[in-house]
Amino acid sequence: MKQSQSIKKIYQIDNSIKWLPMLTTVLFLIIIFLFIWFFRGGSFKLYASLFFSLYFLTHQIWLSVILIGVIQNLAFLPLRFIGLKLSTSLKAFEENLDQTKESDQYFLFTKKVKEGDTTVLFYIFNFIVNAIAFFSAGRIFLIDFYSSQISTKYLYDWVPYPKYPLNGTTFNFPFLNIDKTFSLPWKNIITVWVFILIGLIVPRLIWRFLKIFLHKNKEILKARISYNKILLYIGGFTGTLFVVSLFILRHIPTVAHAITLSVDLTKPSPAMNLITAIGTFITTLHAGWKRNKETVKKAQQAKIPQKVIETVSKDNLSNSFRNAVILGIGAYVVTSQIPSAFELSVLVFEVLYILSPYTFDLILKKQVNTQSARGGSTKPVIASE
Repeated sequence: MKQSQSIKKIYQIDNSIKWLPMLTTVLFLIIIFLFIWFFRGGSFKLYASLFFSLYFLTHQIWLSVILIGVIQNLAFLPLRFIGLKLSTSLKAFEENLDQTKESDQYFLFTKKVKEGDTTVLFYIFNFIVNAIAFFSAGRIFLIDFYSSQISTKYLYDWVPYPKYPLNGTTFNFPFLNIDKTFSLPWKNIITVWVFILIGLIVPRLIWRFLKIFLHKNKEILKARISYNKILLYIGGFTGTLFVVSLFILRHIPTVAHAITLSVDLTKPSPAMNLITAIGTFITTLHAGWKRNKETVKKAQQAKIPQKVIETVSKDNLSNSFRNAVILGIGAYVVTSQIPSAFELSVLVFEVLYILSPYTFDLILKKQVNTQSARGGSTKPVIASE
C-alpha cells in the first residue's frame, strides 16, 4: 500500500508522464499536417490555382500578380486580429524571455508550449503559416510557366487551364526620365552644410545658456522635444546623409519628362531591380522606425532617463538604417537573376506592409477596443512560473 502511494507521488512529480494539454496536442497535429501538405506541394497547388483563377478573370498576368498579394493580405487579417488580441500577452512573454538567461530561454519556451500557453502556441502557428505562404507565393513566380505550359498537376480540376501565349506579361507604370542635371559648386555645397551644422548646434548652445530661465515655458519645451527627436532620427546616419546629399547636390535635375516604363515580367529588369531595392530599403527603415517609436514610448512610461533613451534610440535607428542599406543592396543583387514577376509580388507586399498600420491595422485595433469595451479582456494570459 505504501509502495503504491509512493509511485503515485513520483508520477505527480514527474511531468514527463503527463499528457500534453489539448491545445498543444492539436497544434502539433496541425503542424504535422501543414508540413506534409507543404512538402507534397499542396500549398503551391493552392497558390497556383488561385493565381490562374485570377488570370482567367482578368486575362492579365501583371494584374493577377497584384491581386494575389492583396487577397493574401485580406486572408491573413483574422490571424492579425488574433495577434492584436494577444499583443499584450506576447509582449509580456518577450520581456520575460529577454530577462531570462540565454541558456535557459529554450527551456522557458518549451515549458510554455507544454503548458499550452495560448500566446506562444499562436506565435508558432502564425510563424509557420506565414512561412509556408511566403515560400509558396514566391515559388509561383520563380518557375517558368510563361514560355513553358504549366503542368496540370499544379492546378485543381475546377481551374480553367490558361491559353498560351499568356496575356499581360508586360507591366507598365509611370516613371520620370531625367534629361539634364546641374552640379552645384563645391563652395556652395560646403556653405550649405555649414549652415545646416550651425542650425543644429546653435539652438542646443542657446538652450544651455537660457535653460534656467525657459525650462518652465511649455511652448519652448515642446519645441525642444521636437528638436531632440529630429536629432535622434538623423544622429545615427549623418555620414550616409552627407554622402547622399553630395550626390544629389552634384546631380540636381533641371530637365525631366514623364515616361511610361514597360517591364517584361518574364525576364529580369534593371528598372524593377532598382525599384525593389528602394522598396526594400524603405520597408526595412519604416519597420525599424516603428519598433523604435514603440520602444521609446515604453521607456518613457517606465521613466527611464532621457539620456539613456536617446542613446538607445540613436543606436536602434542607426542599426535599422544599416540593415535597410544591406537588405536593399541584397535585394538588387538577388532579383537581378530572377523574373520581374517575383519582384512585382514583393513590391505589392512591401506597399501593403507599409500601409497596414494606417489602414487595416486601424480597423482591427478599433474592433479589438470595441470588444474590450463590451467586456472583453486583453490581459496577459502567460502562464505563471
